[in-house]
Amino acid sequence: MKFKYLLLTLVLSPAFVFASEAAAEGGTDIVARTVNFLIFAAILYYLLADKIRAYFRGRTAAIAKRLTEIQEKLNSAREAKESAAKELENAKVKAKELVETAKKEAQLLSEKIEKDAEAEIAHLKHAFTERMQIEEKKMTRNVVSEVIEEVFQGDALQLSNEDFIKIIKKKVA
Repeated sequence: MKFKYLLLTLVLSPAFVFASEAAAEGGTDIVARTVNFLIFAAILYYLLADKIRAYFRGRTAAIAKRLTEIQEKLNSAREAKESAAKELENAKVKAKELVETAKKEAQLLSEKIEKDAEAEIAHLKHAFTERMQIEEKKMTRNVVSEVIEEVFQGDALQLSNEDFIKIIKKKVA
């Protein structure tokens, strides 16, 4: 490749040397300058074209790669958003189900508590009735025993043993 550069330089060097000859003679050197510029542009193109192409190809590839990465991130973000939306909907449905279940459980629990309270009240009423009957019997016994003691200890009523036995037989029978 160095050989090409050297050969090109040797071939084009007379153009550089004679480029200003027309101006010295008093004529225009537009043709020579144009040729000189074209040769210069060709040399620059020859030397830099591959590097410039490689740079722009690399830049194009890098931009394409970044665009692809951005597109992938965008797609993954959309998928994540859709997934989150589905999870949110599922959570809402589960929340509604939990609320309904909690309401049903609360109703069942309140009914159970109410039944238990009614059973407890019925039990307390029954116990109260039994207790009242027991107390009435105690009071009756106490009153009867007090009356009998007064009768036996006092002279107000005099019963014979036979009369007393008859009274007891009537009560027992």
